[in-house]
Amino acid sequence: MFTRDELIAAAGTKPIDGMILPMRFAGGAIDSRQLTRGELFVALAGQHTDGQCFIGDAVRAGASAILCSQPSEAASSAGVPQVIVPNPLEVLQRLAQQHLHRQKSTRVIAITGSNGKTSVKEATAWLLQSIAPTLKTLGNLNTETGVPLSLLRLNPEHRFAVLEMGAQWVGEISRLCRIAPPDIAVVTVVGHEHLEYFGSFENVALAEFEAVASLPTDGIAILNDDDRYVRKMIKRTKARVVTYGRRPAALVRAQRVAADPRTGLCYRFTLSFGGQYARVILNVPGVHAVTTALAAASVALNCGAGVQAVAAGLGEIRPAKRRGEIKRGINETILVDDSYNANRESAEAAIRMLRSAHVSPGARRWFIFGDMLELGKYSPEEHAQVGLSAAGAVDELVLVGAEVRATASAAVEAGMPAEHVHLFPAQLSEANELACARIEAAAYTRDNLRPGDLLLVKGSLGTGMDAIVGELQEKRAGHRLQTDITTRLQQLTQAETALEAGASSKRRRKPAASEAGPDGRSGNQASYSVDVAMKARFPL
Repeated sequence: MFTRDELIAAAGTKPIDGMILPMRFAGGAIDSRQLTRGELFVALAGQHTDGQCFIGDAVRAGASAILCSQPSEAASSAGVPQVIVPNPLEVLQRLAQQHLHRQKSTRVIAITGSNGKTSVKEATAWLLQSIAPTLKTLGNLNTETGVPLSLLRLNPEHRFAVLEMGAQWVGEISRLCRIAPPDIAVVTVVGHEHLEYFGSFENVALAEFEAVASLPTDGIAILNDDDRYVRKMIKRTKARVVTYGRRPAALVRAQRVAADPRTGLCYRFTLSFGGQYARVILNVPGVHAVTTALAAASVALNCGAGVQAVAAGLGEIRPAKRRGEIKRGINETILVDDSYNANRESAEAAIRMLRSAHVSPGARRWFIFGDMLELGKYSPEEHAQVGLSAAGAVDELVLVGAEVRATASAAVEAGMPAEHVHLFPAQLSEANELACARIEAAAYTRDNLRPGDLLLVKGSLGTGMDAIVGELQEKRAGHRLQTDITTRLQQLTQAETALEAGASSKRRRKPAASEAGPDGRSGNQASYSVDVAMKARFPL
């Protein structure tokens, strides 16, 4: 919540036409569809659209004022005050910066890293809220607009602000830290993310260090001791360093790490800090959840929480939405929804989780994987690495997209039987083609499941792998509307018609190690036959 005076001070001007602003604002929004009554609507010019065009929608949604670059008739006719400035984004960032600066008692915790930021942010906020009121980033609003919008929800009672900070280029996190100077900075891992924009892995490492570099000398750098690139940051900061991990040198350490004896999905460990110990039983799947828990624990332990309280709190945490959620699948299967996003490291972590999980005799492990985006020239190699990891670790590999051709080829070349690699190719730029591929992948998987099978769905956000989760998740009949069923039947019918019309086309053929080498390019060996899934559903 922020005030009228704060907005006027940040903008350096008053509303046009002599209109009077409300005394207080509930928050801010840059998307008229997400705006709630009483908020400030900030009209920003984006890459594909301009917020100025949606001021009318914002007014109808209950915006109490508009921050924009030119007057809007829709706002004027409705009597909604408008603050006109040359650059609304700069004013938004300045407003958030000044709003935070006025709250001297709030400690800012910046969460950065290539993987696990949102999970660490959620776990950290969960632990800190037991100490004092805590603000956290909603969803993954971790950008030049998301961080300021999060800060506009900051209230005087908040003692902690847990802010996720993301980046696609060097200098972006430094900019975010100028808006929200951190008192504590957490770095999860340095991995192969957004390489299309960063240009190199070395630039990723530079970017992830920026939050640590922004710390004051009395700040705290919380660093993953198990990641060798993060460890290098220890010698480069003047802030106090707290390391976490499984190595003996870590200050906050996980010992006696073991998988749940029943499922092998979730883990338990002994939390060690300062000569104190407590047993932790996690309810988030994957051994990487141990690292997430340690990062959050490191923050809480250095903000006044006790070891026993932290251990109990960690046991209460559940997965964030679409980030490792365990769901009941159809046909008595177990479904892990990790469909929110993906890069190579997180995909390999998911495969490790599948490999270590316990399944009943005769049951299989399915990895259902969509394209990883924003990798540029590194894409073939990154996708191929996932295929190498999958070979020997999973029983069925279902792939959706274009870049995953390299995954399929690498998996087969590494020894995975071709009949267990199922590619449903589609270009991301072709929305209908991609939707059809997802439906086909879900249909094949659904038709070939056995009771007790374990499935994990993963892919970059843009591939829409959550649609496949929706098809494979068990739904009670009373919870599925007839309109939902009708829509799904229509979609499947359209997919079948399209497939029958082009069953011999290149898109409907299953890729072979022969068709695509490790880099995803065409090879010269004998080709695969049409996918067995397609044969089963649509006999030629």
